[in-house]
Amino acid sequence: MDVECLEEYFKLVNERRNQFSANFSSCKSVLHSKSNEESLADFSRWELWHVKFGLSYPWGKYQQIGDAIRELAVTIVSLKGCLQSPRQPSSALRQSIKEPCEEIGLSVARALREIGESIIKMERCRPKALMASKLQSLNLELSLVTSSIPGAVEKSEGLAMASFVFSLMKMVEDVEVLAKEVEELGELAGFQTK
Repeated sequence: MDVECLEEYFKLVNERRNQFSANFSSCKSVLHSKSNEESLADFSRWELWHVKFGLSYPWGKYQQIGDAIRELAVTIVSLKGCLQSPRQPSSALRQSIKEPCEEIGLSVARALREIGESIIKMERCRPKALMASKLQSLNLELSLVTSSIPGAVEKSEGLAMASFVFSLMKMVEDVEVLAKEVEELGELAGFQTK
């Protein structure tokens, strides 16, 4: 998920009437990757001991990371459902949560980029606690903003916004879990420190 889909969500209603343009095909490919991933992990376990990693490398941790990524993809696809729902909150209501939502989107994108680079370069990423603290503070800010919205909101508007906010908060939790898994992989596999 990139920030473009959040920008799309916060456009004015008459601008949004056109086709929703965010691309979620990469999430779908992640959701269908489990069997291929398991086959690769089974083959990697047979890697000879004299090769760089040997038999003691934590290949199973990569499968756990794959599971965490698939869980994140499910959350992103559910967010897509919120974005494309015919029942949407008013433009004014969406604008009231725009800033914290975009901050969360940017922070999630940054964290995912760092996590990916950590795995590719086999370097330890920042500790999960540092990444998570920023995301948790944004999550709290979003909770406060949504709870301060007047109760005069129409039920369907409130439900649509609550679904969207819940999906964003769930995405933050999923990224925190993924960061923890990658941090553990770095420790088990002996990734270099940046």
